[in-house]
Amino acid sequence: MHDETLCLKRGDPPETFDSLVTPVHRASTIVFPTVAAYQARHETIYDGYSYGLYGTPTSRALELQLAGLERAAKSLVVQSGFAAIVVTTLACARSGQQVLFPDCAYDTVRPFAANFLGGLGVEAVFYDPLLGEGIESLLTDRTALVWVESPGSMTMEVQDIPAIAAAARRRGIKVAADNTWATPLRFKPLDHGVDFSMTAISKYINGHSDLIMGAVSVADEALYRRLKDFCRYLGYGVSADECSLALRGLETLAVRLDRCEASALTLARWLQSQPFVAEVRHPALASNPGHDIWRRDFSGATGVFSVLVHPWARNGLAEAIEGLEHFAIGASWGGVHSVVAVLDAPPPRTARPFEHDGPLLRFSIGLEHVDDLKADIEGSFSRLSADARPSTEILS
Repeated sequence: MHDETLCLKRGDPPETFDSLVTPVHRASTIVFPTVAAYQARHETIYDGYSYGLYGTPTSRALELQLAGLERAAKSLVVQSGFAAIVVTTLACARSGQQVLFPDCAYDTVRPFAANFLGGLGVEAVFYDPLLGEGIESLLTDRTALVWVESPGSMTMEVQDIPAIAAAARRRGIKVAADNTWATPLRFKPLDHGVDFSMTAISKYINGHSDLIMGAVSVADEALYRRLKDFCRYLGYGVSADECSLALRGLETLAVRLDRCEASALTLARWLQSQPFVAEVRHPALASNPGHDIWRRDFSGATGVFSVLVHPWARNGLAEAIEGLEHFAIGASWGGVHSVVAVLDAPPPRTARPFEHDGPLLRFSIGLEHVDDLKADIEGSFSRLSADARPSTEILS
């Protein structure tokens, strides 16, 4: 054999090696032992291997582990959390139908609904997230899918998912849940009547702010196959390297959530008494919208919560945020580092006005010591003390 050929000749070591870590299987081309196996490759797209885009042993290992956590028949990983929203929606709705979204949904949902779904002839209807069983009044013969996101992105309303799912089920309508905040460790949507449980793996499951990925889990094998078909039509796929990072993150998810939950609740309770704070939105606080539902349905909290800031603090807010030492400014969350997102006003609402016109801060609490985080906020936000308020507001 010539050297050029030997350079390409794969060595096959003895199969006696085992590891605690799932191997990384990188592949575009997957080879087959026979012509018949190659010609039947499309039959293996759901549970086997046909082409690297459609799955490798590394991605399958991640999907199996997620399915176990979700109590699902199957889980499917895709290249982002929003890609999971897109493929789930497209797999359910067609032209002439409608999809319901909560008014508190992740902000990219609105342009997706207006500019993409609208172009396909699919109507998007945004509803009050606290509607509960009252959502039945919005369901019609054209409704194909109802999305829930609990707690809501930025504003933290907790939805009555079992009531919404029951109302939809009576009319044969599917329900999909964005469960990124809770993860399957704090809430299991499929156990509460949901058909599609979606999570952005980029956040808590990965936990290290270094990959983008999403997943959808289902209890119905037929729904999994439909999702898998639509992923193929859209050219969706994930890399084995990123699946390996997600598998690494899963191993520490439970301990990270416990630490983040405890620190976040400590800070949320303390922030309630700060002069620049109008309201703290954290599902575990009794004042949070839907708190009783959270207590009923969820097994715990995580490290993300929001603070509604008094309008009078707007002018000095950027300087205070930029003075923080232990908080990065950013949009994503769920990693080991604490992050704060800053909005000049709450996100737009169309179903019901949001009764706050000041800035909004969303904190993602990481693994730093809670006393250091508290001291950081206290020191940097001291310029937003009660002395900074207009005298007219103090008198009122």
